[in-house]
Amino acid sequence: MAVAYACLFAVLYAQGVVAPPTEPTALSVAHSHNDYEQPRPLVQALEAGFESVEADVLLSGRQVVVSHGLFDFIDRGSLDDLYLRPLQQRVDRLGSVYGDGRPFYLWIDLKGSSRDLTDALHELLARYRMFSVFTDERVYPGPVVAILTGDEEAKRRYTDEHPLRRACRDSNRFVASDPAADRRWTWYALKWDELIDGSSIEEEGASRREVPLRQVVERIHSLGRRLRVYAMPERRDAWEAAIAAGVDLIGTDRIQSFGEFLRARAARADSLATP
Repeated sequence: MAVAYACLFAVLYAQGVVAPPTEPTALSVAHSHNDYEQPRPLVQALEAGFESVEADVLLSGRQVVVSHGLFDFIDRGSLDDLYLRPLQQRVDRLGSVYGDGRPFYLWIDLKGSSRDLTDALHELLARYRMFSVFTDERVYPGPVVAILTGDEEAKRRYTDEHPLRRACRDSNRFVASDPAADRRWTWYALKWDELIDGSSIEEEGASRREVPLRQVVERIHSLGRRLRVYAMPERRDAWEAAIAAGVDLIGTDRIQSFGEFLRARAARADSLATP
């Protein structure tokens, strides 16, 4: 299955469907969930070496602001000020977010379905040179990849209506009959408790059937997509299970603890590999 995934990924890359793969690092799987709730948004994730962060957004007036939602609205600042400008400044200085050429993932969680929100976001992202650009013909890789998650209607509208896009999207629902990846839909973001302890694949028009987590991940990879998992227990056994299954991004609210775990894990692997 791993060979089949690699072959499909190579074909999709050659066709400009996905960006070129990069070699994993100790922190490749590290994703800062609801990063804006950290004492120092973005900064702590970057100091820890994380390669992925997430910000919830909605529209306040004409500005795209970072906030969890309409019913518990707290304006934590604009997406521009908290994430876009600081990332662009790093890219301008280093060539990529860490200066190593690896892509950095910015997940934008749409907390609303309004056209005004997606139009404002499209205009905002277009101001920045750092983003990968997606068309229906190919992908032009950039130092930062924006991925839309959250409201299904909004993220589909964004990718379906804009012929030139600075974001792709995910799906929060996995069905075994899902089509292969295209230049619009490249990721899944799935809840941990729906995957573990009786992981399941939903068959179109049929009941769910239990399969091991690794098989779910392999099926997702065989489609040319990748998987982010959220709402995970902040425990070492859960982290180990996700890594062993091949999950691509593991969400955490505990940046320091998860970073230390991943570095210690990599150090153990290095020591075992040393003759």
